[in-house]
Amino acid sequence: MNFTIVLLALTYLLTGFLLAASALAITFPRHPILGMPQHWGLQLWWLALLGALPALWLREWVAFAICAAVVAYWTRRLFRKKPGEDVEAAPLLRIVFANLLHENTDYARGVAAIAAIAADVVVLCETTPGARAAFRALEARLPHALDTCVPEGLYGITILSRFPLRERSRGFGEEAPPRHLAADLDVAGMPVSLVAIHPTNPLRLSRAYRVPGEFAAVAAMCRAAENDLIVIGDCNAAGWSQPLRAMEQAAGIANDRGLRPSWPVWLPHPIRLPLDHVWVRGRLTLRRARLGRPFGSDHLPLIAEIGRL
Repeated sequence: MNFTIVLLALTYLLTGFLLAASALAITFPRHPILGMPQHWGLQLWWLALLGALPALWLREWVAFAICAAVVAYWTRRLFRKKPGEDVEAAPLLRIVFANLLHENTDYARGVAAIAAIAADVVVLCETTPGARAAFRALEARLPHALDTCVPEGLYGITILSRFPLRERSRGFGEEAPPRHLAADLDVAGMPVSLVAIHPTNPLRLSRAYRVPGEFAAVAAMCRAAENDLIVIGDCNAAGWSQPLRAMEQAAGIANDRGLRPSWPVWLPHPIRLPLDHVWVRGRLTLRRARLGRPFGSDHLPLIAEIGRL
């Protein structure tokens, strides 16, 4: 079998996969399982660019047209223009979010990495009792703390803050939709509500049915918050996906729509998934958001600079 035949076969296999995956993403955006390819839009974009090259070289115009169409579709979804602010925002606080990965027991590395960011507020998820004990080292600088940790629990959420905290609501464990910790902060006399979330991973197929209801519940929590609002967490969903777009619209929250591929750290940056997100509402604006360095988890930490308009 010569090289051209093999390349032709591989090109059409890739083209068929791209067409099928994109069709599922377009047709079933609200279905937690059938719509799952939408979270891999960035990877489909890269694969379509790659597939267009052999299609062009082989002059297989049908395959080339499919790849070009897939590139165009995902370009439109992935690289939407961010809603920028015309007003310069005064700095208010720095917040860091980190999924610790419950299997990770290198607590000292994690504590050192998060401490080095010098955040005003630290939000952690997948906080086990062991991790919670280790991160008490940060409470000398961040003395106000809330958490949903329970003995033998794997999915606790912790908030450590330089500012006073008052708990609003919580959800924890495997049966509470959604996992979250909501609190009000007093930021130099300015009341700010914070909602930290960690919805169900749709790859856990037996629980994927919970995902739409969890995002709807998060939106309801946001609507109930009367103060300026920050929402942050590991959403187990890409920022361009329909569930997150619907939550944004229902909750009245916004971010910079930046691509920050945070998981898994062992993949090259261009093909990771952007699962960790931050949004704001009210007089707050997202001045800057970036990913931090690896610290032993399968996620990179998300660092956000929040400003006040």
